[in-house]
Amino acid sequence: MNSPRSPNEEAVTETAAPEIKARRGDLLIVELRPSYTTSSYSREEQPLEYRLMEVTNLFRDGRIKMVRDARYEGGGYAQRLDGLLHSTGRRWLLPVAGWNVPVARALAAQHVYPNSTTPRDFLSLEDAREALAPARHSEP
Repeated sequence: MNSPRSPNEEAVTETAAPEIKARRGDLLIVELRPSYTTSSYSREEQPLEYRLMEVTNLFRDGRIKMVRDARYEGGGYAQRLDGLLHSTGRRWLLPVAGWNVPVARALAAQHVYPNSTTPRDFLSLEDAREALAPARHSEP
């Protein structure tokens, strides 16, 4: 039995499947394990964070080569996706055709630490989906 999926879940595609091809400008949610938890052996569970990234370069076969942080104006420096620091290897593609990229970037930039203007990562994939939902194009 398949459980019903919410509209936000259908718009986000995990990129583990080899047939998924990205395009330059697509958005990507990358799962990260923060550095302060990798050296802590006393915790039973290690928290994860989710960061909105933008695809900047591709391999010829359509696999993602380089990404940059989508939360900052200008995006910062491009980084190799396979060498992304603290990445768990799980990622979800948000195709540019289904999302308003400038709005999604602005929404991610508005997700800040308390009493700060520094953007923070999302604490769960569900938080990222809820925060970015207004940037999703509505279905015709």
